[in-house]
Amino acid sequence: MKNEKVLVCITIQENSIRLIDKAVQLTQQNNCELHIVHIESGTSIFSNPQAIALLEDLFTYGKEQGGQVHFICDEDIPVRIVDFIEEMGITRVILGESMRSKIQQLLEKDIISYISNVSMAYDVLVLNRKNEQENHIHKLPNEFAY
Repeated sequence: MKNEKVLVCITIQENSIRLIDKAVQLTQQNNCELHIVHIESGTSIFSNPQAIALLEDLFTYGKEQGGQVHFICDEDIPVRIVDFIEEMGITRVILGESMRSKIQQLLEKDIISYISNVSMAYDVLVLNRKNEQENHIHKLPNEFAY
């Protein structure tokens, strides 16, 4: 079996703890690497001390759980996430469900759709916001179990 690597993409929200917890569960069950990334559009986070503090808390929590944390600024978040996945050799991606409406997702570049449609070289798991359900966008055929 190749070296499995799990990436969890977080936003500056408390809900990201749930995403990190799911990623930790997967990495512990399957003895693989954990990467946690936040990609910021521009540098607006630096003008909000509360956002910086929450992100620091999320990164500290992620590190305590054994994750490698990454902070990247880029204007094209979906493309940068895919680039990161390819650069790091990520095999599993965990995302939270978008808060945007279905119409907004159709009109604008939707992160989940873009990441799951651009390549089949990795598995994408989306955690629903409301009912804690998981949606597998695509699944690679191997013994990495959820």
